[in-house]
Amino acid sequence: MDFDGTICPSDATDSLFDTFATPEWRAIEDRCVAGEMTSRECISREVELFRATPKELEQAIAKLSIDPDVPDFVAAARRYGATVSVVSDGFDLFIHPLLRAAGLDLPVSANTMLQMGADGWKAAFANGAEGCGSGTCKCKATSGRHPLVLIGDGRSDFCLARRADFVLAKGKLATYCAQEGIPHIAITNFADALALLPTIMAEIRPTIPTSLDVSFESSNA
Repeated sequence: MDFDGTICPSDATDSLFDTFATPEWRAIEDRCVAGEMTSRECISREVELFRATPKELEQAIAKLSIDPDVPDFVAAARRYGATVSVVSDGFDLFIHPLLRAAGLDLPVSANTMLQMGADGWKAAFANGAEGCGSGTCKCKATSGRHPLVLIGDGRSDFCLARRADFVLAKGKLATYCAQEGIPHIAITNFADALALLPTIMAEIRPTIPTSLDVSFESSNA
């Protein structure tokens, strides 16, 4: 699952950068969208414009929230035996507090912001890959996972959408998939994803009952 714009309907990264970065960060973002620089280059430069103390960040993050149906979706997917994780080209510093606030404990692959001084920050990329312009290479992070269901909304999901077995797409990702002829189902929120989950699981593992009340373990007892 992607995070910004997907798990968190209002892009958490954009919201926090609008609050704490100098306005020049938007010009850098526009250049990235125009293809003039890679996502990793863009993120590195944007973070240099970010000024916030940890306490200020904590207070701002507390005002954000995730899609209210994400916990139910995660619980239902796990009952089917699925492994659920967050793979984002955003920042784990923003993601973990919002997941915890929703009572979710999920593996997260994302970029990192390292504190520099009282209120300065530097981007770090532990999940990148050679030849990939993203800070977090989603293809690398999900390598070997099959069948793979992607839920995403933006440019960082474009590459992975081509190799995923199922794509549930919002926003720019839905537009991209339609333009490129990539099989997908357009959704608006996780209520849609939850409603589609039995159908997806029936396609992936046709011997598993599609009722959300039946766990993977009990169906194989």
